[in-house]
Amino acid sequence: MGLGDYSPGSIWYYAPNKVAPIVFIVLFLISGIIHAWQTIRYKSWRTTILLPWAALLMISGFITREYGAYNTDNLAVMIASVVLIMSGPPVYALINYFILSRILYYIPYLSPMHPGRVVTTFVGLDAVCEILIAQGAWRMANSTMTDKQRQVGANLVKASLILQACLFGAFGLMAAMFQHRAQKANVLSKKLRTVLYVLYVSATIITIRCIYRIVEYVEGWQGKVYQNEAYFWVFEASIMFVNTLLLNIWHPGKRLPSSNSRFLDRDGVTERRGPGWADDRPWIVTMFDPFDVWGLIKGRDKETQFWDMSDEELERLRAEKKANKRPVWAGALDPFHLWGSRGYIGKYLSKSKPTTNAADNAVTPVASHTEVKEEAKNDENVV
Repeated sequence: MGLGDYSPGSIWYYAPNKVAPIVFIVLFLISGIIHAWQTIRYKSWRTTILLPWAALLMISGFITREYGAYNTDNLAVMIASVVLIMSGPPVYALINYFILSRILYYIPYLSPMHPGRVVTTFVGLDAVCEILIAQGAWRMANSTMTDKQRQVGANLVKASLILQACLFGAFGLMAAMFQHRAQKANVLSKKLRTVLYVLYVSATIITIRCIYRIVEYVEGWQGKVYQNEAYFWVFEASIMFVNTLLLNIWHPGKRLPSSNSRFLDRDGVTERRGPGWADDRPWIVTMFDPFDVWGLIKGRDKETQFWDMSDEELERLRAEKKANKRPVWAGALDPFHLWGSRGYIGKYLSKSKPTTNAADNAVTPVASHTEVKEEAKNDENVV
């Protein structure tokens, strides 16, 4: 029986290959272990910590597929394999978003948008992709459902894949726009150029995989692509292994700073430490307004631009940020940041009750980021 030929009684349509899953389990296991070591070695937790997780999803999917090759009538195993393997590529896409965000944090004055919003925007939409896949893949794979119910699942998966393709189009456009600006400003180092090229290739690989899946689900479960296993091993398993291997060879953690607070000066050589161009809004607010439209209208980003400040000003901002940092439990209990001296309601109440100096009973307003900057400039003028 050839690869992809019809197998009576198999819910896969064909008899799944029994050797290929083992090969890819070993390959992704090796890649995942190396990624874990590289993340520890280069301390790139915030950028590449999900690489071992993505490999684990693929491994789990291939393990269940291997089991399903010997139990071709087990529907639950087939569904688990489909969902797990289809969940891996969106995580690799998510990693690319983190990598681009770290690059933009490193050269913030050339970023097309706030680096923090790159993460919140793309991560939020990527989460939507994961939800659509989880809800759609098991429905389509479930042969006990009616054709209409399975078609609903196929439509959910198609919507997810189309959204992924659009995300990568926007992602590539943003990366290209940044690269053009960096080259024009002559601050694009060999390391950064390498990371950008790897991102382009990775984005292309995942987009090709998305196109394959879109064609598969457009044709339906009676189509040539769905019923021929060879397409799966080429355009899903093999191409995604090339992607993870690419990130092993040119690991971004080796070429990018481990902290968002480290940025490159305009001279393209000097590295400095800043407060990080953080989005200080509550995390739940960033989910509903990832671009901070209200902040753009008010010009809030201009107040937080720090890259042209002196080292003394940057030190003051870092100290202020550290002092005002909210603990994790506070963010969980008050996700909208309503209470406290810096909460929305707390700040409103403080405005109606100005603080007074005990010595002279004079009103003393609380200093803001802008006032700290002005104070630092005045100090320098005096000197």
